[in-house]
Amino acid sequence: MLRRDFLGLICGAAAWSHSARAQRSNPLGSLELTEPSGKPVHINIALVTFVRSDTHISGANAELGLASGKSQGVRENVDEVMQLIMTLHRGEMSWIKLTEPNGKLIHINVSQVTTVRFEDRIPGANAELGFASGKLQGVRESVDDVMRLITVVAGQKGKSP
Repeated sequence: MLRRDFLGLICGAAAWSHSARAQRSNPLGSLELTEPSGKPVHINIALVTFVRSDTHISGANAELGLASGKSQGVRENVDEVMQLIMTLHRGEMSWIKLTEPNGKLIHINVSQVTTVRFEDRIPGANAELGFASGKLQGVRESVDDVMRLITVVAGQKGKSP
């Protein structure tokens, strides 16, 4: 084997390995946001189950529910987070906007919803959404309304604007 061929083979393998690693570490993109402490945080968009205005995490303007069941508070507001999500995903993920029992809006990642059922235990909620993480979320909309929204966004998924 000639030296030039050998070096080409090694460089090509290194470039392929680097490319494959980059694709594995961030296949769907990530959000670069700011924790309440001021530190930057990178969150894989595919793992975000919901985004809502926060009232429980000190210094946070928005709370992100994660597929692990944990929550992440961020300084950015809900509109900024949702704009980043929609920009990075360009329609690859389906989100719906619902109303929490307290009247605040919540954005739900449809791909993370596992169940939608009638709810009568949470005051002010008409439906309960179950997530892949095991978390539950009560919403004011009825089960039929939630399912209608999910059906509409699922039908639009993949269509060009």
